[in-house]
Amino acid sequence: MPNHLNAICFGGGGLVGTSKALGHTVGLDQVVRRHDERQELKRSFFDYMAAAGVPLRELEGRIDEVFELIPPETRNGRTDHVSRYFKVCMGISGGSLLASAVASGMPLVELIRECLTFPVTYYFMPDFKEYVRGLKHMPLVPFRLAKLLAQDLRRGSETFSPSTLRRGRRSLPLIHRYFRLGCELLTAFHDILPRGLFDGAGISRYVEEMSARYGFPDSFQAVRDAGKYLFIIAERFNAAQALSSPSDPSTTIYFGMPPYDRIPVSHAIRASCSIPGITTPYTFRDHARDGKVYDLVDGAIGKTIGRRRILAELPIDVVVTVNPIVPYTGSLTTVLDNLEQLYRKLIYSRLKAVEAYLDDDIRERTIHLESKPEDFFYNMLRVDKMKEGLFEGYYQTLKYCAENYVLINDRLRRGGLCLIPRTEIFRLVTKSSVVRERAYIIREQRLERGSLRRRLGGAISSALGADAGEELAELEELEF
Repeated sequence: MPNHLNAICFGGGGLVGTSKALGHTVGLDQVVRRHDERQELKRSFFDYMAAAGVPLRELEGRIDEVFELIPPETRNGRTDHVSRYFKVCMGISGGSLLASAVASGMPLVELIRECLTFPVTYYFMPDFKEYVRGLKHMPLVPFRLAKLLAQDLRRGSETFSPSTLRRGRRSLPLIHRYFRLGCELLTAFHDILPRGLFDGAGISRYVEEMSARYGFPDSFQAVRDAGKYLFIIAERFNAAQALSSPSDPSTTIYFGMPPYDRIPVSHAIRASCSIPGITTPYTFRDHARDGKVYDLVDGAIGKTIGRRRILAELPIDVVVTVNPIVPYTGSLTTVLDNLEQLYRKLIYSRLKAVEAYLDDDIRERTIHLESKPEDFFYNMLRVDKMKEGLFEGYYQTLKYCAENYVLINDRLRRGGLCLIPRTEIFRLVTKSSVVRERAYIIREQRLERGSLRRRLGGAISSALGADAGEELAELEELEF
């Protein structure tokens, strides 16, 4: 069989989105094979979880029980297929961590353990340096406040036309004046605000520790010496490519491509995971641009998938793209839901625009994995929902492969790959343990997004314990 160069690209999506992308990878690993291995079947992490009798909601606390049933050859990655079949790995934001792990050949089950036991203090560590930097400007605040008050006194009261001062509205000028003054006074505190709430340096330390535990390469050259390609995307936040100046250089950095292949992988991941406003940007001196200093942030600001560049650089036969974030079509009940939906819509609309103008050759080489808009919605930073995201990505991959079996097989054939028999994929999708866990996720979402009375009732029934017959009835009511 001729050598093939296949790629896998991971989009970003916060903590929940990253775990969901990992679930897509687990599902892909279970169903994709070389032609001479097509009949070879493999148990996934969720099969071992079912065998151990561990429900999804208790997975973090009982994960050691699952690992007791996993054979040594699976725990050391010898039975993994994705890392062997896909030599080119690219990631954005949290997907950069997955790309690095797949490129290094890190066992998938160990990557799942890291995902479910991720120490959130590494990511949510307050950036005290930024807070101290802001406090240095505190002595100037009283002077700015005094200046603004003096300007307001000189300006005097608001003037309105007589028609606006009819009976019942004579207080309007005073309200308008104080409202304007309040907004102006807020600007006096502008310089004491930090660039980000949290210090992203913990991500670099976490990757370095993983490197020590699993042989995770912290050098792009080391990955290349092993016969793999690794690319991580970050965005220059304080740069722009103007429409009026098409010749302006791109603001996107592809770490792993010359001349950006000398930075440690851990630092590239830290830069790509810096969500503006939440994580302090990564300071980077770009020697390829006369040593100018840039603030690097989340690569999803500039790219959703970013595969076109690597397809132009390398002779890739087939590329699998994993996008864990799609807009939600259900009800949005809080301001956080709406802000989350705003981010999802912006990212996804750009992806749709890019897909509309893709060359036919690129489209024919691409297999795209994502969930349906109505199936999954949790805030991207909810640590307690990472296990649900993990399972959802796994389930949706199996379902998508079963429903589009012929199309996916045709595209995989370009890279010397194929799917396991369709009957086996249907068996995985419809297996009772998988369906049961799927029902649990849907029921939890319905309770969380329902009325206050329903949520209280669900919490009380969960605390008291449900009758087996009632639980079965709930499952039968769900549509699959």
